[in-house]
Amino acid sequence: MTPAVLPEMFWDVQDDACDCTFQRIGMWTNPYLGETLEVRMCCIWEKLYELFPGLARKTPAFFDYNRDEWVSDVREWDGEAEMPRSIWYRHLAKKEGKPLAQIRDEYGHLNPPPGTPREPEPQGSSFTEALLDMVFDLAERLRKLEHGS
Repeated sequence: MTPAVLPEMFWDVQDDACDCTFQRIGMWTNPYLGETLEVRMCCIWEKLYELFPGLARKTPAFFDYNRDEWVSDVREWDGEAEMPRSIWYRHLAKKEGKPLAQIRDEYGHLNPPPGTPREPEPQGSSFTEALLDMVFDLAERLRKLEHGS
């Protein structure tokens, strides 16, 4: 039996190991077969698009399904955590109209935009906390009525 060659690390959708715009990795593993299959779906899809150009389209806009409208501007980072490097590179390539390889070279020494942590909710402002306050207040009133206070 030939010894297995095990990968040192798993592929990740933000590993920036390919030039696909939307990195997608499929992974299936089964202990009863003793096998794992990892697939760079994005790269396979790119090749399929070339074979069937009439069955795939790329729209130069983001469809905002919350507003039911197309948005053609590239949105600036507003996430809570640091922007993933792979997305940052693609974001810059789109904004600057440069190839991804050039962006990697030019920006590889810099850090992606930091996140903006969400402000904590003020105490007692949530619906659940307000309901609990009401329940505790009613319980205290009932106790006082029962004890004649």
